[in-house]
Amino acid sequence: MKYSLAKILSVTIFVFLSIFFISKYSSAAIEIPTQESDISVETTPENPEPYQNVTIKISSYATDLNKAKIDWTNNGKVVLSGLGETSYSFKALGPNSALIFNIAITPENSINKINKQVVIKASEIELLWEAIDGYTPLFYKGKAFASPEGMIKVVGIPNTNTIKSGKGSMVYSWKSKDSNVVSASGYNKDSYVFKNSELNSSEDITVIASSVDGQYDATKQINIPILSPKIIFYKKSPTDGILYNQALVDDTLMSENEFTIVAEPFFLSYKNKESGFTYDWKINGESIATPSRKTELTIRPSSRGGYATISVVMEDLKSFFQKVTGQLKLTL
Repeated sequence: MKYSLAKILSVTIFVFLSIFFISKYSSAAIEIPTQESDISVETTPENPEPYQNVTIKISSYATDLNKAKIDWTNNGKVVLSGLGETSYSFKALGPNSALIFNIAITPENSINKINKQVVIKASEIELLWEAIDGYTPLFYKGKAFASPEGMIKVVGIPNTNTIKSGKGSMVYSWKSKDSNVVSASGYNKDSYVFKNSELNSSEDITVIASSVDGQYDATKQINIPILSPKIIFYKKSPTDGILYNQALVDDTLMSENEFTIVAEPFFLSYKNKESGFTYDWKINGESIATPSRKTELTIRPSSRGGYATISVVMEDLKSFFQKVTGQLKLTL
């Protein structure tokens, strides 16, 4: 059987077109379009504070974003546009303010866009701490520092118009260093009380505060220094009481016939000083009986000239690290 050249060409073209369209539509049939859910968003920091520098980065395993055209829009204005623009950096607004970014992604060889929206709400929380049992004298204007094995309280106060004094529909997650403190975390648990470790020179405490409605998220970390307690000596006047305006120093001249000194144990866990504390007073290395007022010692020199070295050790027998030593040299 013989075929004409025209018929052979016609059949060849038909077969070629059939293969082309079958290949094209078969490929289209198995193509899975990229969805918004295929785009991951990472914010650094995760919970930005007001006016903090922030970076948003997008990524995807479903499409090659490095070859995609990406447009970043904020408040109707394009702030970044181009191929592979997968990150954008900016400064967050103040508290109770939001920035909304619309990200339009057009993959390579595609006319379809993937739209992703990212909302950045700067949230702020303050952390305040106090040494619950840290001792300071009456009228002392400074802060009591925490000493080894002292009790510390940390309070979180969100900076937002919708929540007052840290109360409201809030969940607090507390961390000590990198460990979650489950017992202190939970709904409206805006404070954390703990005894610091005697081995740490500081305590790193972190709180993550989140509102139940999802409108507020804030993270804050503080470093609390742990200081050894220290004894400072003061003179007690028969008429004016303890002269806290001037601490006694070595070589203080004792001109009176009777001289009363007071030992103040700054930052010692001393709130329960009548329970468990011992007092060891010495004069020139010789132990003496504990005075009736255990932190006060009255000296009546029998002669003049030379020096008198006064020392005292205060110690909580229930706590190995709650101990402080002070020494003062007086000129007689």
